[in-house]
Amino acid sequence: MFPNRQSLLSALLFILPIAACQAASWLDDPLRSEASAPAWFACPALPPAASLSLYTAASQALCHHPQTREAWAQVQAQQAQLGGARAAYLPTLNATLQSAREHARTQTPSMPYLDTDSHSRYRSDTLSLNWRLYDFGAREAGRDNARALLDAAQAGEDVAMQKVLAATAQDYYAAVAAQAGWQAARETQAAAEQSASAAARRVQAGVAAISDQLQAQTAAAQARYALAKAAGALRNAEGALALDMGLPPDSPLTLPPASALDPSAAETMRPAAELLAAAQREHPSLQAARAQVAASRAKETQVRAQGWPVLSLVARASHNTQPESLGTGLPQVGARSQDRYVGIQVDIPLFEGFGRHYQARQAAAETAERQSQLEDAQMQVAHEVWTRYQALETASANTRITRELLDSAQAAFAAGKARYEKGAGNILELLNVQTELAKAREQRVEALTDWLSARLQLAASVGRLGLESMR
Repeated sequence: MFPNRQSLLSALLFILPIAACQAASWLDDPLRSEASAPAWFACPALPPAASLSLYTAASQALCHHPQTREAWAQVQAQQAQLGGARAAYLPTLNATLQSAREHARTQTPSMPYLDTDSHSRYRSDTLSLNWRLYDFGAREAGRDNARALLDAAQAGEDVAMQKVLAATAQDYYAAVAAQAGWQAARETQAAAEQSASAAARRVQAGVAAISDQLQAQTAAAQARYALAKAAGALRNAEGALALDMGLPPDSPLTLPPASALDPSAAETMRPAAELLAAAQREHPSLQAARAQVAASRAKETQVRAQGWPVLSLVARASHNTQPESLGTGLPQVGARSQDRYVGIQVDIPLFEGFGRHYQARQAAAETAERQSQLEDAQMQVAHEVWTRYQALETASANTRITRELLDSAQAAFAAGKARYEKGAGNILELLNVQTELAKAREQRVEALTDWLSARLQLAASVGRLGLESMR
């Protein structure tokens, strides 16, 4: 009990907005066919982090990329279709309200005393009800078809998400690798400048020919050229990553060093048979294909069931105030009429020109087509998993080999440089070990990039590439 009217008014002012919001939500989706928007739909603000993480880049790409938003719109459309299929179980109620003004005039030249001229206004109200009670499973098949299509759309959303994640991660790793390549080119350029300085000192001391200095300067110029190319490749890679995130291509990005992504601490690879089985179970493209097969089968059942009788409950109530005339020459008088009935109606399709027969044959053929597409998708997924599994094994081995190669090349360059400065070696030996060091650095960056890409592509081929796995 409220103590006074003011408290009651305050309570109503508090409750009514909440009730209005709940009513609006119910009216927007009364059959509860829609799910809430995915977490990535709302774009989070970019955190002021020291370096850009893969998770942050992927989060921004998901919420900005048009493919993910298109996939979510398709899910919403299928959710609405499922709501429409559920609505077929509810009755339909129609009301017709009519208000009219009528001018009726009758003339009989041979008997003018029978002429009439009347003006009247009347209303006619009709309320009709139709409720389908039984239809041999047509509504159920339609609902199953809509639900399967929704499952397919949701699996398609997962496919779109994985494609966007894979592309973003590919560009992210490419940018990190380009940064590593630029850093390697800087180190190579610095080593070439050191070799050129050493050659110049030996020429000035008169212990080396001028050709040593010229060859060393040529190598330094080539290193500067390679550094400029590496800087351009880095800018291109950063621009592609920024566009994935919905940013201008010239946005400044701070990326982690490639050493933070070194594969030495990577998890042990699972057996290929286990990954193949997981892909057949979990890959979203296969889930979408299976849902399409289920939808085709439900459509076939629905088409066949639509050729059977339909049992419905029908009701009608009407009220009419249109005036009536008791005979020719008599004026209209006020009248009221009412009509009410409730009954059972059976609609029996007797002959449709064999149209239903061919529609059923078309639905059966579409089911067979969907089944073939599913089997083809299963073969493609198995092929991708096996190919990318082998690529990851090769890339993992190459990362170990290039690590040893880089260590050996660095030691060889240090020894060759020391020998040249002491006069025990010649310029060709120094330039040779310098070239081998630059090649080893490039191969190390390439091997690391291949490993990151192969690891990513294998996860995508299995269907386990998710946003949370990128933290």
